[in-house]
Amino acid sequence: MKIKLMAKSLFFCGLIFLLFSPSAFPWQIAPFQQVKDFAVEKEKNQINLNLVFAGLGYHKEDEFKKDISLILTRLKNTPPFDEFKGLKVYLLDAGLDEKAILFKESEKFPYLKVRNDLIQSLENKLSGVYKLVILNKEGKASAAELSSIKDISLIILGRDSYGQKNRLAKAFLHEFGHSLGLREENSRISRQIIPGEPNCAPDKETAVKWWGDMAEAIDGVDYFEFQFRGNKFIKPTRHSIMNNPFKSSGYGQVNEKYLRRELGFKKNCRL
Repeated sequence: MKIKLMAKSLFFCGLIFLLFSPSAFPWQIAPFQQVKDFAVEKEKNQINLNLVFAGLGYHKEDEFKKDISLILTRLKNTPPFDEFKGLKVYLLDAGLDEKAILFKESEKFPYLKVRNDLIQSLENKLSGVYKLVILNKEGKASAAELSSIKDISLIILGRDSYGQKNRLAKAFLHEFGHSLGLREENSRISRQIIPGEPNCAPDKETAVKWWGDMAEAIDGVDYFEFQFRGNKFIKPTRHSIMNNPFKSSGYGQVNEKYLRRELGFKKNCRL
């Protein structure tokens, strides 16, 4: 569920950006209007987080917008984003012919290429970093770069893989977690698991260093072992969105603490 992409000085593997000279396509980005709950005064230290949605294979714009609304509603009801006020959401407005140029199918996972000049132009228009979320209505592959909140990265959702629309929103939360730096906790994947903070330790000794204080103080936080291709890893909670988003309603206390810190909350934990 993790991919890599190349943009500016960042070196990403898994996605290939087509390198063309800059060109003036008539595409635009417009604010998405259905995010009023986010558009209120935020804490002083909270960052601004930009999401840019692009739709592929949608024949009706209303259907595309409805899927976005479902995703944002689920996000708004998931801690810590239920308290986060710095989200800004945009739509990429481009015609079918433009999208055919901006996005190309690839034989390599995740089977999509994005023009590098689009990535750079969006950064200029938004005056900062963002997450580009591609909803591919006829696609089956979903992936996200293991990134950070400070870096531009790509999220792909293969809409055709999720029959029920709430599953699409839940899958987004998992991939969104990767784009903000959360590690994989699910052993039933085809991609390699790379351990790292905050939520996937290579052994219990490391896990104690990373979340031992929370394991002593919070019920449900412990050292849960899981295996992948013969390798053992330790995760902090038995269930979480980063394990199985379809059976979990939250990221788990350790992941939530990390997200609150990265998003700029004054307090890393809820009262």
